[in-house]
Formats: sequence, C-alpha cells, structure tokens
Amino acid sequence: ITKPFFAAISDEKVQQKLLRMLFDLLVNCKNSHCAQTVSSVFKGISVNAEQIRIELEPPDKTKSLGTIQQTRRQKMQQKKSQDLESVQEVGGSYWQRVTLILELLQHKKKLKNPQILIPTLFNLLSRSLEPLPPEQGNMEYTKQLILSCLLNICQKLSPDGSKIPKDVLDEEKFNVELIVQCIRVSEMPQTHHHALLLLGTVAGIFPDKVLHNIMSIFTFMGANVMRLDDTYSFQVINKTVKMVIPALIQSDGGDSVEVTRNVEGIVVKIINVFVDALPHVPEHRRLPILVQLVDTLGAERFLWVLLLLLFEQYVTKTALVAAYGEKDAILEADTEFWIAVCCEFSVQHQIQSLMNILQYLLKLPEEKEEAVPKAVSTKSESQEEVLQIFNVDTHTSKQLRHFKFLSVSFMSQLLASSHFIRKVVESGGPQVLKGFEQRLLETVLGYINAVAQSMEKNADKLTVKFWRALLSKAYDMLDKVNALLPTETFIAVIRGLLENPLPSVRRKALDLLNNKLQQNISWKKKIVYRFLKLVPVLLAIVQHKKKTVEEQAINRQTALYTLKLLCKNFGAENPEHFVPVLNTAVKLIAPEMKEEKNVLGSALLCVAEVASTLQALAIPQLPSLMPSLLTTMKNTSELVTGEVYLLSALAALQKVVETLPHFISPYLEGVLSQVVHLEKITSEMGSASQANVRVISLKKTLATTLSPRVLLPAVNRTYKQIEKNWKNHMGPFLSILQEHIGVMKKEELTSHQSQLTTFFLEALDFRAQHPENDLEEVGKTENYIIDCLVAMV
Repeated sequence: ITKPFFAAISDEKVQQKLLRMLFDLLVNCKNSHCAQTVSSVFKGISVNAEQIRIELEPPDKTKSLGTIQQTRRQKMQQKKSQDLESVQEVGGSYWQRVTLILELLQHKKKLKNPQILIPTLFNLLSRSLEPLPPEQGNMEYTKQLILSCLLNICQKLSPDGSKIPKDVLDEEKFNVELIVQCIRVSEMPQTHHHALLLLGTVAGIFPDKVLHNIMSIFTFMGANVMRLDDTYSFQVINKTVKMVIPALIQSDGGDSVEVTRNVEGIVVKIINVFVDALPHVPEHRRLPILVQLVDTLGAERFLWVLLLLLFEQYVTKTALVAAYGEKDAILEADTEFWIAVCCEFSVQHQIQSLMNILQYLLKLPEEKEEAVPKAVSTKSESQEEVLQIFNVDTHTSKQLRHFKFLSVSFMSQLLASSHFIRKVVESGGPQVLKGFEQRLLETVLGYINAVAQSMEKNADKLTVKFWRALLSKAYDMLDKVNALLPTETFIAVIRGLLENPLPSVRRKALDLLNNKLQQNISWKKKIVYRFLKLVPVLLAIVQHKKKTVEEQAINRQTALYTLKLLCKNFGAENPEHFVPVLNTAVKLIAPEMKEEKNVLGSALLCVAEVASTLQALAIPQLPSLMPSLLTTMKNTSELVTGEVYLLSALAALQKVVETLPHFISPYLEGVLSQVVHLEKITSEMGSASQANVRVISLKKTLATTLSPRVLLPAVNRTYKQIEKNWKNHMGPFLSILQEHIGVMKKEELTSHQSQLTTFFLEALDFRAQHPENDLEEVGKTENYIIDCLVAMV
C-alpha cells in the first residue's frame, strides 16, 4: 500500500476499510516487524481526518455520540451516563486500539482537514478523565497522547500561533476547561507538561478562552511545577509564561480603564503566585523564573509590583518565621536577591519602578483605620483606583509600617549598590538617566514632603518614632539619587526643583545645593558658569513675597545663605554676577522694609560676604547701605533679643569697614557712636560672648585701618555727641583713640599734634564741666582720658 495506490482508491468506504484493517492488524499482531511496517505504511499515505475520526469513535455508539457531540453543551449530563456505559462496554481493547492510533497520529504529516478531529479528541480526553475500573490500568499515557495530538493539530492549523478563522475551527469546540481539568486531576509531571504546552499554544489562538482559566493555570504551576528541579519543568514554566502571558497583556488594548484595571489585577495575582512559590523554588532557578516573568509582562509596567509583593512577603511571612538572631542575615540575603532581580532590567525601567513604588506608597493610608463597620457605599473613589498589592485590611498596622520602611530603605540600598552603579556605567554613564532624574527627584521630594507632614500630624503619638525613621530613610534615598547625578545635571535638576510649587521641595532643593557648595571641590569653568546661572533664580526667591509668609521666610533665608556660599566660592573670579545680589540684600535691610528678623540676619551676612568680595564694585551701594546698617544698629531692643541678628549686623559692618576704609568717612561718626553704644550692651552679655568679641574686633579694625586724617575729626565730633550722655560710653570711646594713637607713626603724630592737643585740653576739662555728677564716676572717666593722653605722650 503506497501513497499513490491509496489515493487512487476512489471510494472512501474502501479507504476506510483498508484503514480499519491496518489498525486491527496493528492491535492484534505480536510481531514488532509487522507493527513497524504498518507504521511506515500509515506514515506514507495521505488520510482524511474524517476517516480517522470514525476509527476513533467507540464501536456501536458512533451515531448517538455524533449527535451528542454536536449538542454537547446542553446534554452534558446525558453524555456522562452514556459515556460511562460505553467505557465499561468497550473495555480495555478499545482503549488499546485508540492508543495505538493516536501514537500513529501524533506525528502524522499528511492529514486533510485536521480540525475535524478536535471534538473527537476532546471527547476522548473527557472520557479518559472519568474514573475507570482498576483492571484497565492507567490512562495517563493516553491523555498525554491526546494532548500531544491536539498540539500537533493546533500547530498545523496555525503554524505562526495566530488566531484561526471561525469557519476553520469554532472556538466553542475547543474545550480549554478540559485541559485545565486534566492538569488538576493528574499527578504526572509529563501530563502537566503536555497540557501546559498545549495551553501555551492555544493562548495565541483563542486568547479569551485561556484568560478565563489563567489563574487556575498559574496557581497550579505555583503549587506543583515550580517545585521541581529539572530542566524540563523549568522550560515548561518558561514556555507557559512566554505563551500565556502575552495573550493577557495584549487583551488590554488600553481603550478602557476597566479592562486595564482588570488585566492589572490578574497580573498582580499571577505575580503573587510566583512570589508565594518562591521559597519552594530551587535557589538557582529563582532569579531566571522571576526575570522571565517580568520580562514577559513588561518591566516598565510591572517590575515595581513584583518588588512590592516581595517586600510584602518578607514583612508578612519571612520576618515572622525567622529566628531572632537570623533576621538581619535573612534580610541582607533577600535584599541582595531583590537587587539582583532589579539589575536584570534596564536602568530606566528600574528608575521608573522606583517612582511607581513611591507613588504607590503615597496612596497607602497613614495608619490602618480601627475596625469600623464597613458601609458598602462609603468606599471612596480613590480607594477604588489603588491596585490591590498590599491589602491594608488583612495586615496589621505594624506590618503596614514595616512594609513602608522596608520599601524606602530598599530603594536607597538599590541606588547605592555596586550592581546598580555598574549597570549605569555599562549603559553609558549618568547620561542614561536623561529625563528621568528630575522626575525621580520630584517624586522623592514629594514623598519626603508627605512623610514630613505625617510626622507633624503624629507628633504626639507613639508612631512619631517610626515617621522620624522613615523620613531619615527618605532623605537617605534623596542623597543616593543626588550622588548619581553629574554636577551639570544636578544643577539643571535643582533649577527645576527651585520652581516647584511645593515650598518644602524648594527648601530641600536649596539645602541640597548648599551641601554641594560646601564641598571643597575645584569646579571646572563650565560648571561654575552653570552655578552662576542660578543667581537670578535665587534672587527671585529672595524677593518673593507671597501670601504664605511663614513658609517663604525660611526659604528666602536659605536662598540668601545659598547666595552667600555662591559668592564665597565663585565671587572673586566673577564679581559682576554678584552686584545685583548686593543691591537686593541692601534693599532688604532698609528700615522701611520691616523684614522678618531671620531674613534680615541672613541678608546682613550676605551683605558682609558680597561686599568683602566685590570690594570697589560695592562702593555705589554705600550711600544706601550705611544708613540702613546704622539704623539697624540703633534698634537696640531688637538687637539684644536676637543675638544672631546682632552678630550678623556686626559682621556686615566689620566687613564693610575692612574692605572700604577710605570710603566710609561720611558715616564714621555714626559708626563710632554705634560701636561705643554696642560695647556697653555687649559687655553686659559677658566678655566671652560672641557679640562682645565681635565688637572688640570691630573697634580694633576702626583704630588700625583708618588713617588719622579721617579718624581724628570724626573722633572730635563724636566726643561732643558722647559728652551729653557720657556714662559707660566714654571708656570704650577713648579706648579706640588710645589704640589708634598706639599705631600712629611718629610723623603722623607730629602733623596732628595740634588737633590732638586741642581735643585733650577740652577732654581734661571734663570734671569742671560735670560738677553735679557722682564723683567716683567722673573720676573713672578722667582716668580713661589720662590713660589716653599718656599713650600719646
């Protein structure tokens, strides 16, 4: 019997008879040579599937089963009873024959209209699943053959795994539930493998049918297949993941929110199955399985879900099981594993995942609410939208806190891990982060802001300790993010953050910038230029007066400090950039501005720094700066209440006197009288106080840097002022003159002799001028005058 011979028989019934003879021969022959011949003959001829279908039907029942098969859905029960009879009636010889035919069929190439066989095969499959009399032995092999034949037919009908048109094969005829049931009932790994491979193929052809059963497939895999440590099982898992999951992801076209939600919900459950099975998976298989899963799902969308589920597993299971001493070691090992999983994916996907995790954490409630009777209607909109990853209702508050803390600390560990940094370097250095870093920083800062608010809210509760720890971890993460950025990017990002609507984010951005500026690094020209570009942005913050005064005050103060640091670092080489800074600061300290103390203090310090750096460029500002400074110093009551403010004012004055001694003669009297007045105040604070030390150094500066022709006339005029209110003032005043005389050169003394003599003649007349006062006080003051005269002589 050859192919042409078989094809030449025109009558199908004859063909059918021939086939039957062949199969009967196969069943009954004991000779292996005979069996081989039959097999090779069958291989050679081209058969219509209809003929094989008839052969596979059980004898005598052909007709009735045919009809039942068409109306299978309605007559499930009836069929069951009939099938049972038929199985019993037909007995072992029938199954033996079926098995042999299927063996021939599973690799049959020349088969016309193979789809005709599908209902029959499912029919056989459903029978093979029924309980059998024990003497018939095991049906597993037959099941495997049926599944294998179905797979063969599917691959024939759709070689590329795409959908099959309805007229060729109606999906109603394809009974996916049966295959799934087959997996559940059977205990043989081989049967599972066959069934899973078939499902994988079907997922491409009839995605909807498989999706209905997707959870049972994966739950089964988590419970059984994943625990086996052999390459074949591993491949089956991979294959199932590769074939079934894309069908799921594709079913979400992104058109409706509902579908997307649904798909995401299923994905979370699937990932959860994998995570739950993880402790039972052989160690060397864990990473590849998870990586394959996330790869297939799409790392961009679902890597973060996997991480959160891993954290949840740690918080709820691992941490409880671990013996007391082992906790740290286990956490360390787990963290390493999590980092390894992350680093299998691109840096961009990892960063994206970190942002997703932070956004998810923000959606979690601060605390688990106490058990309230649940009203169905009150479920708010926002809760509806959160993906159910960490179910707050089923966990304790402590677990919720642990979960948040673990998530944040993992993120900072990931960003600092050598794995991650190597990944960044391999993929082209920090340039990879282009476009991500600002979003990441904003997300981190937004999260920090939320945590900070929670901390303030819970300040008087027991949980405040947790919030404080969480906040410090979040700041830690912020530092790690910063460390990744090259300075140019850092500046650009900070610039973006300074325009952020949240005041606390702006403040933190200023802090970051200040920390950067305080590192003693010599920056390149290009980078210095970028830093200088921030000056106008900072000035805008300083001049900002919004309704939210309190918040702004601290930001303006910080911005002034930043400007001071910028000037300290780059002012000497680029003075022209800082002229507007001085203008702004001088405007701030004008008495009519009624500025907040702290802002004023910072402005004064900024003036001190900028004036000493700008030197000659600061001269145009003196006419507005000096009067403001002196007025500031006259408000004694205010100065004494805020020591910082007083110190700032003194620092500003001293720097101006040091830097521009030749230009302050118009204001010298004012300066002298203020210094004398301040010494009286600060000496009350104690000689060790900083203010006192500053005043003394200012006096020294006045005495030693000014030339006699400038200082002496001012001394003369100031004496006339002080004489009116002389108590406690004369001593400090004369000590300046005394020190000045000490540093005068001989020829200067000679040229100013007459001026000094006139002054002392007037001063020595002091007792005569004040006869009505306390003699002891007058005596003290006279001693000062005499000391000073002695110094001159």
